[in-house]
Amino acid sequence: MSASDSVTPGLYSEALVRQALSVRGERRPALRLGLVACERIADFASAAFGMAVALFLSSTRPHLLAEVAAISVTGGLLAVFDLRGNRAYEGGGSLLHIRETERVLRASVHCSLLLIPILLTLAFGISKSAIAIAPITVALALMVQKRCFFLALRAVDRAQNGGDRVVVYGAGSAERRVVSTLLRSVRLGLHPVAVIDDASEAVDRCVLELGYRDRTSIMVHAAPITSELLVAYGCSTLVLVANSLNSEKIENATECARVAGAKVAFVLDRSSQDDPQTQLKDMDGLLMSLDAEGMWAGVYETGKRLLDVGLSSLALLVLSPIFVLIAILIRLDSNGPVMFIQDRVGLNGRIFKIYKFRSMYAGSAKYEPSPTSSMDPRLTRIGRLLRRLSLDELPQLVNVIRGDMSLVGPRPEMPFIVQGYGSSSRKRLSVMPGITGLWQLSGDRAFPIHENLEYDLYYVRNRGLFMDAAILIHTLLFAMKGGI
Repeated sequence: MSASDSVTPGLYSEALVRQALSVRGERRPALRLGLVACERIADFASAAFGMAVALFLSSTRPHLLAEVAAISVTGGLLAVFDLRGNRAYEGGGSLLHIRETERVLRASVHCSLLLIPILLTLAFGISKSAIAIAPITVALALMVQKRCFFLALRAVDRAQNGGDRVVVYGAGSAERRVVSTLLRSVRLGLHPVAVIDDASEAVDRCVLELGYRDRTSIMVHAAPITSELLVAYGCSTLVLVANSLNSEKIENATECARVAGAKVAFVLDRSSQDDPQTQLKDMDGLLMSLDAEGMWAGVYETGKRLLDVGLSSLALLVLSPIFVLIAILIRLDSNGPVMFIQDRVGLNGRIFKIYKFRSMYAGSAKYEPSPTSSMDPRLTRIGRLLRRLSLDELPQLVNVIRGDMSLVGPRPEMPFIVQGYGSSSRKRLSVMPGITGLWQLSGDRAFPIHENLEYDLYYVRNRGLFMDAAILIHTLLFAMKGGI
């Protein structure tokens, strides 16, 4: 792709850079989901095993296998639910595993206490001493298993494409604590590979991991942050320690991350606490803001793409006779081509060709604000009808199949409009543009898109397959009612 394929390269050049980068380490969403599922299964099996050991040790009759199995399974499920309720699977770790051990002890005691009625009333052949033994055996089984799981996760993080390669910027005196916290929070899949410190007194050095023993060392690079430096480290996530950075440095670092194709997270960034697109995690007293999409993002995008291609292909097949009829009516109504092709700005500022049925006279300027009224003199007679029924947008089903657009998403704007975007407006470009969306279904449809960004920003923050399905259903109802 050439520089002309992206609008204002200084702002959206990540669309160009990403194609030049080699594949870097980034934990795949499916892998994240699989790891969480494996951890829950391992916790269930460990707790059930620990409960079974306690029951066998206190059993007075060797043939109570069915009772032991039923109680053990119940204990394992209770332990997993208790751990989940205590946020054991949400990603944040503990520097010396103290918090995790606390959760294990609590879950072991809780599941044992909840099983007391069963042990006292139903399990006649099991000694009541199991009540005292179970918390110990369950806790031991969980602690051993979780230590093994931690080591396995760390190995996955260090493997190629196993976890996000993280560069920490602006850590200052807190650099060792931030790096150590990330190293211990293996469920997040954030593996620090370098620290960038551009303070005047900074020098190249190594920072050692905090812990019972210093094991891992991370390089501290004393230099200004640049996109080239992030690319050299293979950075897929840039962590900014916001309290040690001013707004200018934060903006510059964020831009470098965008150009390098890296995500951005903040440590102790109070300014992001009110941003509904981020969620805060407390990790050893450090607040970290992360993308609220989390591990489901890749699953959602894959499902959305399959839905887009499937429904668009079916619609093109079913609506092909209507396409032919519309083409004939356009040619009979006015001179000029049937199709209207225009440059629009898509995902990450990439320029693409959008297809529409021509609804204006052929001599109309190609890049001007779109008509907002059916009385606009640029519109042809058939064009007014097409716009009223939203039929002029149907050729964009081809854009969807090509991967330029989605069925649901913010409408793609013309380049001259996008060039005037501010930082808030640019968030529209972080998702694939769509044929329909919240703005198209609102009463503000009669006004320009860029004056009603709250609809698109709401969609960016809250999008999901169910919301997409709801928007498609309402779009069909909207079209049946004849639009605005």
